[in-house]
Amino acid sequence: MTERAPTAVADLASFDRQFADLRPRLLRICTGLVGVDHAEDIIQDTYLRSRERIGQLRDTQRFNAWVARTAVNLCFNRHRSVRRLRDRLPRLAGERPAATDRDVGLRELIERLPPRERTVIVLHYGHGYHADEIAAKVGTTASNARTILFRARRRLAEQLREADR
Repeated sequence: MTERAPTAVADLASFDRQFADLRPRLLRICTGLVGVDHAEDIIQDTYLRSRERIGQLRDTQRFNAWVARTAVNLCFNRHRSVRRLRDRLPRLAGERPAATDRDVGLRELIERLPPRERTVIVLHYGHGYHADEIAAKVGTTASNARTILFRARRRLAEQLREADR
């Protein structure tokens, strides 16, 4: 039988303590996914959203994974918003974005990956998660996480070859 997460005010103090303990790990994950400039904002949003929805947590033993999943989802949302904005800005300004410098770093190449591929790459190489752990965080199967990882590596290799030309 799984235990329901308590929602009483006294339990919110427990939530705050657990979140504070998890915060450094969330900061590393979010920094890898959205960069230093936006990681703090994502963590604050994660805190608010998780605290508001603590009643939805069925297994209190999975608190860390549940909160990390919320943070990863918010990072995905941010990538979608940025992509929509980038797509609209050139049309609004009536011009095309300037060509990018060919001498780009690996970080910039990773930032160019689609959000899901970027997330898997950062979680795997940046934080040492295995495919089954990544799958739990992004809501997919372990085999699909390995496939995404393979495609992301292939796309990075192609981008590196193009940057070297």
